[in-house]
Amino acid sequence: MSVATIIPRWEWRCFAPSLTLLADAVSPPADAVPRESEETYILNLRGPVAESVKIRDRVLDVKRLLQTDSEGLELWQPVLKARFPLSRRDVVDVFGAGMLPPAASTRDFYTFEQFLEDVITPRPALRVVEVHKSRRGFTFSGCLAELAQIRAGSVIVQSFSLEHEDPRRLLAALQALGLDARANTNYPLGLKRALGLEHAVA
Repeated sequence: MSVATIIPRWEWRCFAPSLTLLADAVSPPADAVPRESEETYILNLRGPVAESVKIRDRVLDVKRLLQTDSEGLELWQPVLKARFPLSRRDVVDVFGAGMLPPAASTRDFYTFEQFLEDVITPRPALRVVEVHKSRRGFTFSGCLAELAQIRAGSVIVQSFSLEHEDPRRLLAALQALGLDARANTNYPLGLKRALGLEHAVA
């Protein structure tokens, strides 16, 4: 199912072993209860990050990086969301939308396990990463905000993000926190760095 009609959002994110001081600064509301999730990310080890491909609750979610502005903010567009089992058309769209290597689709439908085994694992440029997240979502300075703890294997990192359709609103929120000079790190790149895969050549 295409989700191209959704308005793209500008995003900013950082990763660190601990973000306790930042969490105190943004003061998430007491009722921002953590949401736990098990997710599967598919990382492309070749070339710069151009897409984010993840699976959560048996739903495949693909976002495309449309633009990076002069302040380092990134504009992301959701382009595909499909529930398993995936149709052959869905599988073809994953590679078209996500700009991954082309897929030779041979089944009419793919379960989650078949998708990973038949389509993803045989491609050395792609890496499957299992992630556990504990996320708290709230608003900060009019932007969607999220604090998260992420575990990938034995690696544990924390993440903070802000999103808004208007990059000026997002930049103002970052300036209020003194984060406007800090590098923006999207999820695929953050996972690659945390796992030592940023410069891996497949």
